[in-house]
Amino acid sequence: MPRSINPVVFWCGLLALTATAGGCQRGPTWNLAPVEGTVTKSGRPVAGIQVEFRADVESGTQGPRASGITDPAGHYELRTDTGGRGAVIGRYHVCLVDPERMERSRDRNRSQQIKLPKEARMFEPAAADTVQLPRAYSRFQETPLRVEVQPGPQVIDLEVK
Repeated sequence: MPRSINPVVFWCGLLALTATAGGCQRGPTWNLAPVEGTVTKSGRPVAGIQVEFRADVESGTQGPRASGITDPAGHYELRTDTGGRGAVIGRYHVCLVDPERMERSRDRNRSQQIKLPKEARMFEPAAADTVQLPRAYSRFQETPLRVEVQPGPQVIDLEVK
């Protein structure tokens, strides 16, 4: 006749197994520096833009992407894709992505794929107070914005030309 396992022993063993397995799935720990700043064009704040710091791997920088959305004053604060506050210390290409422009582009591609009449493909013009960014700023290899994140909290202001 088989011996039964004490429920307390069973649950303690299961808890220990879960804790051990959870620890094995932990990713690398990154040395992050808090980064914030303001995006401007011709002295005007650029609102509603996603600021993306993408590691310049050619310089040896490795780590998760860090990004933030600018508020109405053009201010951003970076967070990694894994939720950490800041960016890994190192060199970056900085991309500025207009989420609305990307959505309009996706909508345009969808409407052309399903062959809607020309009148149905018209889009609302951008608001008068919206700052338009050159496309190069949203492309990793073309963006003129290059920065270096140093240890410690810092302000990195970005000017669009």
